[in-house]
Amino acid sequence: MLAFALAGAFALSARALPLQPGLPGMATQGHSALAALLSELPVASFAAQGNGGPFVAPSWVADIVQEYGDGSLGSGKGTYAYDAAGQRWLIKTCAKNTIFHTAGDKLCMAQLGANLTGRTLLNMNTTVGEGSNSVCKAFPGPYYDMIAIFAAYAQHRGSGRVGGEPCEIWSLGMPSAGFSVSACMGSDGVPRQMNVTTGVAYKAAGSQNYTFSNPRIGPLGDEVFANSEACAHRFPMPPCPSGEEVSLTLYRTHSSREPRTLENRNLGGAMGDMAFFCDIGGIDETQLVTKWAVRANSSWGQYGYCLFANGTNVCYGNTDKHVGRESALGLGEGAVQGQCSANHDVGSWYAFPAEGHCPDGASIGTGGCTWIATPIRTVSAGCILKDRGLAEACSRDRGHAPMTNSTSIFEAALDSADPSKGGCPDAELVDLVLV
Repeated sequence: MLAFALAGAFALSARALPLQPGLPGMATQGHSALAALLSELPVASFAAQGNGGPFVAPSWVADIVQEYGDGSLGSGKGTYAYDAAGQRWLIKTCAKNTIFHTAGDKLCMAQLGANLTGRTLLNMNTTVGEGSNSVCKAFPGPYYDMIAIFAAYAQHRGSGRVGGEPCEIWSLGMPSAGFSVSACMGSDGVPRQMNVTTGVAYKAAGSQNYTFSNPRIGPLGDEVFANSEACAHRFPMPPCPSGEEVSLTLYRTHSSREPRTLENRNLGGAMGDMAFFCDIGGIDETQLVTKWAVRANSSWGQYGYCLFANGTNVCYGNTDKHVGRESALGLGEGAVQGQCSANHDVGSWYAFPAEGHCPDGASIGTGGCTWIATPIRTVSAGCILKDRGLAEACSRDRGHAPMTNSTSIFEAALDSADPSKGGCPDAELVDLVLV
């Protein structure tokens, strides 16, 4: 079970997620990628690997330390609760994220999986933040239980020790899909360590590691797995009040073959994109960056996660037709993860639902439409990072928000093609026909 806000019913391709700055704080994407991948992999392919896996205690809770493929998200510390018969699990952690401040910004998540009936959107949800500032991130899809699959089909690989305790090593995987999971299981049926690789290109979502300690075995009550207040009563968030039409300059990192449209896609402001370029995204220098001129109604809704599913892009968790918005990684000084705040300290991310796109020639507000966008120019990410020195600037800016120096380099690279002004040359684009 991995961490943000995603899902099997829509068969999201865990290996084809487009690079985009609005993904759910990165940690939650690992959870979504795993859910999608498990939904795609036939159980028969696991069954061929062995004749039954390790004993797993049917109900337990343990303390955990959760680490990601990229250290910028910090080590999450908390608890892991599991109830096989009740078909539910809960991972609650808090970590210190050092992207913006060297002392670390507290980032708490409660990741709940429960086999609910009715509103399946909440079968898999993540609550990010605490108290009145928390936000529910939910994705449609069926419940899955990775531990149950592991218990049924993993193969024994040997013996080991974790924290001085003896344990037995088990693993299963699907190499062609880039998926694997291994665990060192205690004699009590509780893992002492679990390592998961999803094959996702993002450093933070590509692998996650759990270390378990102080297991408590026995029945767990319903209250342990109760939905958060945010998911029960505030999902999705209402739009910001008193919106007006505003102009924005936004950026999207993408492959050379992505169509030039913002429908059901995530973007970031220049400063907001520094959370990716300066750390968490694992930016591929062969990718492209496009600058967009956007007009939008500023009654911002909840930031939705826009992903590639079944041959098209879809957004989850947004507020109707409203353009979604949050501060980068949901951090910073703004309330409720920056949905309605200026976010001058860390920048902003945006989500553009297709149903809010104004028809050609129409004004914002026509038929309830909320946004219009025009591409300005596209350059190579490699030019920005290497030739214009963004990578070096990031090494100085990281941990010292606002990242103004890095932001200026990024903006200049896309403002013009003049190298004397810090500009990058126009990149070649592949013309694609949308059908």
